[in-house]
Amino acid sequence: MNRSVMVATVLAASALLTACGDDGPIAEGQPDPAYIGRAVDSGFRPDTGGFSFANFGHTTYSERFDVTDLIAMVGPGPRICLDGVADPCVPTEEAATVIDAVESARRAGHCEGMVVIAAVRHNWGLAPVTAQLPPNALVIDVIIRAFSTIFLPEVRTLERNWASNSLADDVALLAEALDAGRLDYGMGIYLPEGGHEVLPYAIEYPTPDVARVLVYDPNWPLAQRHIDIDLTADTWRFSFSGDDPSNDDRAWSGDASMLDLNSIAVRVTALEARGADLTPPAGLG
Repeated sequence: MNRSVMVATVLAASALLTACGDDGPIAEGQPDPAYIGRAVDSGFRPDTGGFSFANFGHTTYSERFDVTDLIAMVGPGPRICLDGVADPCVPTEEAATVIDAVESARRAGHCEGMVVIAAVRHNWGLAPVTAQLPPNALVIDVIIRAFSTIFLPEVRTLERNWASNSLADDVALLAEALDAGRLDYGMGIYLPEGGHEVLPYAIEYPTPDVARVLVYDPNWPLAQRHIDIDLTADTWRFSFSGDDPSNDDRAWSGDASMLDLNSIAVRVTALEARGADLTPPAGLG
């Protein structure tokens, strides 16, 4: 989805989601330059920790984001259900706006939701491994709910706070988490015509100035892909559609303003603050 369109739909939903939860201060660690140049590996692998099926559009499966999903995320209340009646819940105009915004946003795919669930399942050590999960109704619904966390104000605030980071800052933050075996961040990459989300799980250094970030890309199930970050030039390169990521003359590229880290922990904390049930990922299969 075009980034400006995504921002517009996020703003349309933010007022209601803020009212349903605590949009308090967000604290994240400071980049440690000692991690620059250090190869790290979280232990995650796409052929086990990623989904076996590819990123999908909003019509691929019959599941939709509806008022049941909204209640599961933020709880029932008079701003969600007319007259505060939860059973059956008739969505208020505000709630319907959020539902429509999520449905509109997910037309371009669900890479963000797939990244969040793959990271959470790795961090929590859940079984079976994510690659063994079938694309059944329960799994697809959980991915859609995870995708909808892009609308949470905490997520947008943290993204704005990191807008001034250099790519070296991002690499240092990422490396420290991966060195501890944690998948704390998704990585968003953007061009004027659209964006994509991947899950970093290791960093290598083919040259001293280039950090090769190994990623799970939901568009390429079970495959190893990578983003090359030139720390000297403060630029990145990513093969979005090439079969051979190292030889792709149509690879995406950009500077620090076109790449960001997205905190998995902030999403989990934000949902917990709203009383969301985080058990579905444990019960998948």
